Amino acid sequence: MSVRGKIAALAGGFILCASLLFAGAALGNGSWSLDEPDNITSLSLSDDGSRLAVGSYGAKAYSFQADGTEQFAFETRNVVTGVALLSDGSLLVSSDDRRIYKLDEQGNPLWELDVKRQVKSVAASPDGSVAVFIAQGRTTVTYVDVAAGETIREADIGITPSHVQVSTDGRYVAVGAPDQYAYLLDAQGNMLRKMGVSGMIEAIGVAEDGTVVVGTSRNEAVAFGPDGAQTAVYKVKDVVTDVDVSRDGSYVAASDFLGNFYVYSADGEQLWTTRVEGAGRQVKFNKDATMLYAGTGNGTLFAYDVGELVASAKSGATIRLFAWIAAAAAGVAAVAAGLLWMRKRRKLDVFVDMWRSKYVYLALLPSFALVFTFLYYPAFSGLFHSLYDWNPGGRTVFVGLANFERMANDPYVTKGLGNLALLVVTGVAKSLLPPLIAAELIYHLRSKKAQYWYRTAFVASMVIPSVAGLLIWQNLYDPNVGLINNVMEWFGLEGHAWLGDPKTALWAIIFIGFPFIGILQLLVFYAGLLAIPEELVESAKIDGASLWRIIRSIHLPLLSGQFKLLLILALIGIIQDFGGILIVTGGGPMDSTYVPALQMYYAATIFNDLGYASALGVAMFAVIMAITIVNMKLIKSAHD
Repeated sequence: MSVRGKIAALAGGFILCASLLFAGAALGNGSWSLDEPDNITSLSLSDDGSRLAVGSYGAKAYSFQADGTEQFAFETRNVVTGVALLSDGSLLVSSDDRRIYKLDEQGNPLWELDVKRQVKSVAASPDGSVAVFIAQGRTTVTYVDVAAGETIREADIGITPSHVQVSTDGRYVAVGAPDQYAYLLDAQGNMLRKMGVSGMIEAIGVAEDGTVVVGTSRNEAVAFGPDGAQTAVYKVKDVVTDVDVSRDGSYVAASDFLGNFYVYSADGEQLWTTRVEGAGRQVKFNKDATMLYAGTGNGTLFAYDVGELVASAKSGATIRLFAWIAAAAAGVAAVAAGLLWMRKRRKLDVFVDMWRSKYVYLALLPSFALVFTFLYYPAFSGLFHSLYDWNPGGRTVFVGLANFERMANDPYVTKGLGNLALLVVTGVAKSLLPPLIAAELIYHLRSKKAQYWYRTAFVASMVIPSVAGLLIWQNLYDPNVGLINNVMEWFGLEGHAWLGDPKTALWAIIFIGFPFIGILQLLVFYAGLLAIPEELVESAKIDGASLWRIIRSIHLPLLSGQFKLLLILALIGIIQDFGGILIVTGGGPMDSTYVPALQMYYAATIFNDLGYASALGVAMFAVIMAITIVNMKLIKSAHD
């Protein structure tokens, strides 16, 4: 086989390895919706997995068969806050109408308990031996006799609880409270321990061995072992809305407000994740944690085969490991083939020359290392991870071009592109025209001393931090004490909320920095004017050229190099910049000042959606590169 043939074969090997590296896993197994698109507030699964109970914000409790067939819908007087299916087929329902209901398998009421206060949640073990509820304004966890529909005892935790869950064997009751503590009680209501977390508690789950998992507002769920020590932290992309833990504590499921569902191992490894339309609201494992049921804020229910998904994820990880090994082997073979080709072409002398200059290359090595680490590596990392649902520290899933498809359908990006187009047009004008006029005025001053002092006066403004300047302009625009409105009122005009009105907010940002004389642009233009030979100007004057003709026919053509440089810098700065908008308006009011770079920042820092943020960064890089190439081709300097 020829050298070219070997290289082609190696390229084919790289493509095969890449295809293995980018292999993804299958997702859900089925879905169905409520008869009305209501927010799902609670889920419960029967012990044998044959029935699923759902509570909704629309004041209804539903019972479904495992295949999604609706059995009945029970209507309460207010929001359903909790459901609990029992082994005998009955269903406990709690509601904001201050009542707890027990229904039979057909949805007929067996008893009704008036609590006198809004019931926040109900939970029970499948056999009904332990059933509890928590109510608004009470600091107690109340135990209920499910047969008689009567309260039997109360456990006071000293603060109004917000969430409650009972282990499937009835041994433990886990309670979450607004004081950022989770409390673990036994079946009799005795306090066993309490565990602190960071952030507000949004959900709680408990396993049969006493493992407690707490979902928080800090985009994470925290696990505490049977001894009360923290054992794992499960990172998610937004506020946790629900958690569940398998009976033996080996798996943890979570949902978040962005519509993501997750499955983790007990030690914190993310085994699987997916995202759906609408906010994720509820998750529930079946008895042996082979199925995961999930509900959303738009009334849709999903059933996932956890065993299949986890097995697929593990096999995918093994395939990717072998693919990386194969890719490394192919890389070594490619280097060997390249050296062989260079040997045949007698090109290996270049390595001898490099060895002779080894100390020069050694001196350059730190600079190359820093440039690669802080410039090239982040850029290539962003390009690579734009094709992934990237979760640093967790499982990263290849999604192909899904992030770019999402970008095309993102209303914030669409709105941001319109705003960016206006900012580009006005920004380029601001970056070129005022500094050029100022440079011409300074250049035509007859006194060299006056030129020096005017240059100094302009450059002195550089010592003012840009953030300070933005805050000053924000105060100028203040509708109550701002200087602009005060001047308008002095002339009898009515003031205006410049940054608070969607119609004027973007224009208010555009006019920040008036009169728009950028110091860098001024100095570049002024240096360009000084570099113009005086003989050209003097010859033009002798020929009777006016000042305007000199500027138009001599200055502007000879400043084309400066125009090219400043135009590229202006376009890059405008497309990449979001700091001013972030500080002054944060993208509001509504989305009137949104730009794609701000969406990238929010995706990375607030929503923890790093793959999507990388895709936005890659898209902006592509746009900047295209604009730069066009600019380089169209604008010719005097040296081109």
